[in-house]
Amino acid sequence: MATRQFDVVVIGGGNAGMGVTVPTRKAGLSVAVLEPGTFGGTCSNRGCTPKKVLVAAAHMLDEIGHAGAHHIKVGRPKLDWAAMIRRKADLIRPLPERLAGAVRDRGAEIVRAGGRFVGERLAEEDDLGAALNRAPVG
Repeated sequence: MATRQFDVVVIGGGNAGMGVTVPTRKAGLSVAVLEPGTFGGTCSNRGCTPKKVLVAAAHMLDEIGHAGAHHIKVGRPKLDWAAMIRRKADLIRPLPERLAGAVRDRGAEIVRAGGRFVGERLAEEDDLGAALNRAPVG
C-alpha cells in the first residue's frame, strides 16, 4: 500500500474543511483535503447558500407588497417558480469548482476520495486504498 506524508489531513471539502486550509498552509504545513464529491459540502450546494437565494426572492416579494407605504404603485407580483429555481441552480453550479480552486490556490493537495481516520496519526482513503500519515495540529 502506497503511503504519502502530510502534516494535516482534512476529511471533507465543506466549509469547515476548506477553512482549515488557510491557517495550516500559512503555518507552512502540508495539507491534503479528501473529498470524493463536490466541494462546499451541504451548506454551499444544498443548504445555506441555495436557501439564501430563495429567501431573497421571498424578501423581495414582501418588499414589493409594502411599496404602497412609500406611495409607489405596483401591480400584484407574480412568482415564476421555475425561473427562480433555474436562477438558484445557475448561482450554485459554479461554486464547487471555485471552492476547489481556492483550496488548490492555497497549496493544499486535493485527493478525490473519501476517507477515515484509522489511528492517531493515520488516515486512509476509502476509494484508493492508500494511507496518509497525519500529524496532530496545535
